[in-house]
Amino acid sequence: MGGYWVRHRLFLTVVLCIVTATITGLLFAFPYVNQQANDYNSQSIYKNTDIDFIVPEPSFEQVDELTGEYGIDKVFPYFLTKTQVNVNGKSRTTTVLLSDQMQNIDITMYNTERLIEKADMEYDNPILVDWQFCHDTSANIGDTVLLNISGNVAEYNIYAIYETNSIYDGGAILAVMSDEQKESINQASKNNGYSGMYISANDYNACQAFLTTDYRPLARLKNRELFDSEEQYQVHYDAIMSSGYANEITDFRIRENGLDTKGNLWMLLIGAGLAATSMIIFNIVMGKRGCEKNYFTKHCIPKGQEVRPYYSVSFCMEMVLFCVFYAGVLVAQILFSDEFIPQTVLDAKLLIIPVAVLAAGFVNVFMNYSMVTEITKRVKVKSKE
Repeated sequence: MGGYWVRHRLFLTVVLCIVTATITGLLFAFPYVNQQANDYNSQSIYKNTDIDFIVPEPSFEQVDELTGEYGIDKVFPYFLTKTQVNVNGKSRTTTVLLSDQMQNIDITMYNTERLIEKADMEYDNPILVDWQFCHDTSANIGDTVLLNISGNVAEYNIYAIYETNSIYDGGAILAVMSDEQKESINQASKNNGYSGMYISANDYNACQAFLTTDYRPLARLKNRELFDSEEQYQVHYDAIMSSGYANEITDFRIRENGLDTKGNLWMLLIGAGLAATSMIIFNIVMGKRGCEKNYFTKHCIPKGQEVRPYYSVSFCMEMVLFCVFYAGVLVAQILFSDEFIPQTVLDAKLLIIPVAVLAAGFVNVFMNYSMVTEITKRVKVKSKE
């Protein structure tokens, strides 16, 4: 019986499972996973950090003076540049954040809540990268990264990998900056401060009111000696101080509240219906084949041989093969995905399709057992005649 099943049904069962698992995996299950990952990544930057605001160009003095004032709890100042980054022989233009004040890194997107992997050892020049950077460059923990900072090449080692920094297109990396590098950046930019600052507020309303009405990016205020006259400097000073900067401030709470979570469970349900229907139709077609019925009627049932195990084997093989190919399709898609997919999005809902196949299998077993019962009755009637 087993040999007959292998010769007449195994190949078709394998083809059915491969085709059904591939179609449902690629067209229904993985799009669900991808959408869940997209929702997670777009929200993680807001939900899994303590950043409340991003403000432009604070001066060095403002960084020190604002902490503890106007509802501000902690600040993380940084320089931001887009530059060529080299790693593992690959070159990529990347957003690079540089900071000399890493004590408040816990409020940023480079915190333990968003950590994917970190090194087991410390490096003299550590750099923190995100998943997108590693995906695009095949970089990993410990790899050497070369940055061009103000015309000088700096060498770093990857210390930790975090979820994609989706604030910036293509992600971003964060490096510790030396005093010499800070000085060279200031001289090149002719600014008296940083590119930006992340703020964590202990009084959100007070902080928001201050930032949207009274905050001024004083790093844009150039030194007096750069102007030919006092009048020219005063025009520059008045332009900075009289302008409003609310539209340049990123409010994380407003951004978070405006995010939409797209529900696409219907995709899994359609995939489940398609998979179950395919399995049932396959068994109906196979059951109507003359070879099986004739074989059972002429060679098996008259000899008292039990033929139900034939369909029990079919049921088990269809389930095992489908689940293996279904899981294989999902794993392959996840490994080659262009977006970070956290384990949390691989939820139990993905089992809807295999469960539907299991239910279809029980239906098939019932139908096939009924067919065997009917054939057995006919054989007994014929033998009595």
